[in-house]
Amino acid sequence: MKVLLLGATGNLGSRLVPALLAHKHSVVIFVRSESKLKSLVDSAAISRCTVVNGDATNSRAIQDTITHHQCNALVNSAGIAAIFPWQAPTMQGIINAVATAAVEASKKLGYPIRCWFLGGLTVLDFPVDSFPLFKEHGLTFDCLSSKSQHLKWSLLAPSAMKPASKEITLLETPRGNPLAAQNDTMAEFSPSFMTKMPYVGPYADIAKSMTRYNTSLEDCADFLAADLAKGDSEHVGHRVGIIESSQRKTQ
Repeated sequence: MKVLLLGATGNLGSRLVPALLAHKHSVVIFVRSESKLKSLVDSAAISRCTVVNGDATNSRAIQDTITHHQCNALVNSAGIAAIFPWQAPTMQGIINAVATAAVEASKKLGYPIRCWFLGGLTVLDFPVDSFPLFKEHGLTFDCLSSKSQHLKWSLLAPSAMKPASKEITLLETPRGNPLAAQNDTMAEFSPSFMTKMPYVGPYADIAKSMTRYNTSLEDCADFLAADLAKGDSEHVGHRVGIIESSQRKTQ
């Protein structure tokens, strides 16, 4: 696929560059600072991409980039969500700009854009009505849901992502990943006895489990690139929970 990548100077986005190339995608990078990109990602990888300078809140510029390069997929990893519910949303300007651009571009190109957006674990359905942290991801979900007619969207919902390596270099073949995915709920989650404790039990149970859902940035990047390579995906229109599966890791 021809993929427009936003957020390529971030932790996940920079690792998406070699991952997308390894899965034989054509990559168009939309980035505010090309010099920062070059300081993070191997020049051999960047040389295989088309780089467009622009701001991720500029919906018209994103739309023009999609249509000019005839992209049929998009990955947005730009923006940092507000942590606490009393904080003002910080990334909805980007989310709305990118989603709107993809919708308008799809109308001009005559086909829906396949989109992956980055959310977080707390956007998934939980055994409790609401989890108090990173509630902004819920706004991202609402935005994407309202545009389902024109977008084949998915919202990745990881817990903490950590680098497996500081170096970001060109990959000739996909690295693979051990991730198991589940739509809309926490993958492989089983409530413990703590859930039955009054009031705080369900929250404590989820908090205790969160470290199980930590993944590597490289694995997440490969997961997204591999899913795009499939074309049609079972994750379209869903929030996607992921976990490092020991069973898949040993296969």
